[in-house]
Amino acid sequence: MKHFAGLLLTSLLLSGCAATTHLKTTRSAADFSDWQLNGRIALTHGDEGWHASLLWLQQADAYQLKVSGPLGQGGFQLAGDEHGVVLVDAEGNSSFAYDSDALLLQATGWQLPVSGMHYWVRGLSVPDLEAIREYDESGRLSHLEQSGWSIDYQRYQVVAGADVPSKMQLVRDDIAVRLVINQWQLGPSVDTPP
Repeated sequence: MKHFAGLLLTSLLLSGCAATTHLKTTRSAADFSDWQLNGRIALTHGDEGWHASLLWLQQADAYQLKVSGPLGQGGFQLAGDEHGVVLVDAEGNSSFAYDSDALLLQATGWQLPVSGMHYWVRGLSVPDLEAIREYDESGRLSHLEQSGWSIDYQRYQVVAGADVPSKMQLVRDDIAVRLVINQWQLGPSVDTPP
């Protein structure tokens, strides 16, 4: 009986060490200033709907978004940094503004919260803004309410030791945005999009 108790205690200690090691090696998506995601986005506003592929490249404070509709139709590119943002539409026309969300709404008619999504796509809330947060049993953000948006995280994946979302939905009034991320890259080796 003493031998069994010793084995049980040893087993519990080892499993505790393994759990601690896992916690120490897991990084946060906030640790990475450079990242890239490839995925699909669907946006509905009332009875209208639109879906596209999405490529987002972030390098420190500079970002590029490439949104392509079905068969390359109705897409746009958005490039911005701390000095402003430029949108180039499918016809090659460009527009400049200091606010990415306002520019996107003006140029496309769609309300997509790019400034907040910079954090939300990584499972983070925007710093220094009021937020309501709920977490799952693994300590990952499962629900977030911020800047008038309600965000549900439906699936995560592990990339470079960090838990990052792979499926999420954002809702505000009668606007719903569904995002499925097929591929993540985290770190300074991200590729520049074509």
